[in-house]
Amino acid sequence: MLAPPLWNLLPRNHDAETALMGELRCSRILAALLVRRELADPKEARAWLDPALTDLEDPLAIVDMQRGADRLAQAIRDKEPVLIYGDYDVDGMTGTSLLVNFLRLAGVPVEWFIPDRTRDGYSFSDGVIDRFIARPVRPRIVITVDHGTSAHAGIARLVAAGIDVVVTDHHEPPPELPTGAVALINPKRRDDRSRARDLCGAAVAFKLAWATAQSFGGSKKVAPEFRDFLVDAMGFVTLATIADVVKLRGDNRTLCTHGLRVIPHTRSPGLKALLQSAGLEGQSVKARTVAFKIAPRLNAAGRLGRAEEVVRLLTTKDTREGESVAAGLEKANEERRSIDKAVLDDAERMLKRLGGVPPGEGICLGAKDWHSGVIGIVAARLVDRYHVPTLLIALNGDEGRGSARAPEGFHLKEALDACGDHLVGWGGHAGAAGCTVTEAAWPALRERFIAFTREKLAAAPLRPTWNLETLLRISDVTTSLTEEIDRMAPFGSGNPMPLFLFRDVRVAGVPSVMGDGGAHLQFMATDGESALRAVCFGAGSRVRELEARGARFALAAHVKFDTFKGAGSLQLEVKDFRLDDGAPTWTP
Repeated sequence: MLAPPLWNLLPRNHDAETALMGELRCSRILAALLVRRELADPKEARAWLDPALTDLEDPLAIVDMQRGADRLAQAIRDKEPVLIYGDYDVDGMTGTSLLVNFLRLAGVPVEWFIPDRTRDGYSFSDGVIDRFIARPVRPRIVITVDHGTSAHAGIARLVAAGIDVVVTDHHEPPPELPTGAVALINPKRRDDRSRARDLCGAAVAFKLAWATAQSFGGSKKVAPEFRDFLVDAMGFVTLATIADVVKLRGDNRTLCTHGLRVIPHTRSPGLKALLQSAGLEGQSVKARTVAFKIAPRLNAAGRLGRAEEVVRLLTTKDTREGESVAAGLEKANEERRSIDKAVLDDAERMLKRLGGVPPGEGICLGAKDWHSGVIGIVAARLVDRYHVPTLLIALNGDEGRGSARAPEGFHLKEALDACGDHLVGWGGHAGAAGCTVTEAAWPALRERFIAFTREKLAAAPLRPTWNLETLLRISDVTTSLTEEIDRMAPFGSGNPMPLFLFRDVRVAGVPSVMGDGGAHLQFMATDGESALRAVCFGAGSRVRELEARGARFALAAHVKFDTFKGAGSLQLEVKDFRLDDGAPTWTP
């Protein structure tokens, strides 16, 4: 059984908070949130709360950006055919669409290519390059989006065929970079001194478009039509930034802050149609909306081998085509959810037959009928449920494709490195990774992965932790407090939505369940002075814990102004709760 989460009340710096309160004329709670995020300097705090486009770093600060922009500007002047080669996730698809739209605006003959997840795999392959070279109109330039930093052989083949290559990427580079590319634009390069290390792939592509507009115009100021394009393109960058879970700091925060404002008013017929199909037309868009309503609809296409539909959607100028493609993506997302559920149910049945998840051990499962496009999502769901490293293998054909996910504190790439003798190939980072394994090697891989996780978890056990910002009372929750918290948005990686500790809370009235099958919990929380509706998603089975008469509880909860059912009201979104016995477990 999964151990209950640890509650960690984070330390406070009251002196720094007091100083910041005086400078910003803000509440102590907002000052505490800013100081916690290392924004005690008033100038940095103001820039954080109101990020300006002028705060964006010049794209030419990134290594090789000037070379890439100059080459693309030449292509614009000479009308050379260009091919944009993206990837099948939201980052790659939106970045590809951004550059296609930019080059069409510039009058360049541009085509694009997104690989099929199952047939083509990731980045360059001989089959993909053969198709590029055999095109009736061979491209003069291939620009990658969200990949290419490790493509030694692929770049060499294209260059040998007389095709220039410009790489835009954000993945960790290999010890030796490929040679032969006109430009290898990746802010994670060891010789890069820019502040752009945390950009996603679409943001790197955005910076290339920006730099090219400067290079083409011969000035830091870009022509009005390119300026308007770049502002609208921030919406695409925002979709990718949030979907790729990169840190919302620096340029990412600035781009997303403005991009979230742009999305509801986008000039893209396809994105408008997507918002309409998701029930978001005319509504404000927040990071959470992108993460849970927009990005899944785009990701579904990539996972089911229909990534080209997303690029069609985001590059069309025709409203009817946009509506048609958006409707198709809606069906793909429904299909993806159905496949997700089937694979998750199958995995749970396997775990039950195996006697559950042994304490201190990871999960490694495989099956022949699993869809390789959804096993990453299912692995993430199992991590949420069991909080252990999880590797799932879709054993379709002689080679199976694997996706792994892990909680914070465990390094998946190291785990797959240790399993390398049983793998055809692998890659990834701490929290997410992928691999290829032959059917014959699968049993040995499972045994080695389980052994590695058992060894690592014995030395450093994993347990979910709620980091609590500060102690509040129910009566502290006001509209002005939620407005101040909203100034900290967008929330995501590097800037989590504030989670507060509430103590000495009683349940007013009778708690109840809601949602499909009573999955969720709702109740009225009171401190004797004020009462607020509280919801706890996924906790419907715990309703009886709240029925003890006279009991007092501690809550770990977000504070929100909920507008789900109309005018809006203050609400607590409870992540966890427990009996409060009065012991000094948490110190403000």
